[in-house]
Amino acid sequence: MNLDLSDYFSQTLALYKSPSQVARKVTETWASDNLYCPRCGLPLHQYKNNTEVFDFYCDHFDQKFMFIPSPAKDNFQLKGTKSFPHNHFPSTITGAEYHTTLASLEHGLFPSLILLHYELKRKEVQDGLFIHRLSVTLNSIRARTPLTENARRSNWTGTKILLNGIPEIGKIPIISESSIVPKEIVMEKWLSVERILQGNLDRRGWISAVMMVIDKLPELFSLNDIYAYQPYLEQQYPNNRHIRDKIRQQLQILREKGQLKFVGRGKYLKSNH
Repeated sequence: MNLDLSDYFSQTLALYKSPSQVARKVTETWASDNLYCPRCGLPLHQYKNNTEVFDFYCDHFDQKFMFIPSPAKDNFQLKGTKSFPHNHFPSTITGAEYHTTLASLEHGLFPSLILLHYELKRKEVQDGLFIHRLSVTLNSIRARTPLTENARRSNWTGTKILLNGIPEIGKIPIISESSIVPKEIVMEKWLSVERILQGNLDRRGWISAVMMVIDKLPELFSLNDIYAYQPYLEQQYPNNRHIRDKIRQQLQILREKGQLKFVGRGKYLKSNH
């Protein structure tokens, strides 16, 4: 994997003048040349231009991806100024039309995402991130403000994808601070997501919500530590009157999947210990 973007910029600047077009072409071409399927490890294939929603796919496993470039703050500032704390990504990214996004989630058609962060002055890819489609749930998206009636697409409503609404397990680094993450680690983490975040949208939503709570807790935590987040989960599921039962159910699933270890007296240890 080559992180140098110099040649890509030279070739693209000879064809395009618009900064957004340059950014899109550079990052798409680089991704086509360098990225691989995180499930099978073979190169991704790029869809033809103007293909809706999907940018890349792996024909071996019918694994589809949507590519979202995220330049540095001193580049195009296409995203919010608040950076995602792990890599240099914004806290939200824009998505497709809101009701179309809802339908794609409900029918299991939402694509996996690829995020890139690059430094324009050095023309170097600094961070890359896969977001597994199974980790994106209804709690991860919000409707944007509809376009005005005078707009060309009047009343069109887009989607915001909240990166802080996705559990850490679903965010799989492929490049971190200009260092390439070994492919075998990426593939192992990808398969872990598929092993844990199984089932329909509601089931995945619940286990993702509990895992996001666990992400905030220390390595050794208690059941009462999670119960302290009951108001947060009640906001996510206002019609559910058995929040604590659902919490215990998700903890049992995570124990069975090897993500947690029960150490007695209502205490749990995360799997990396």
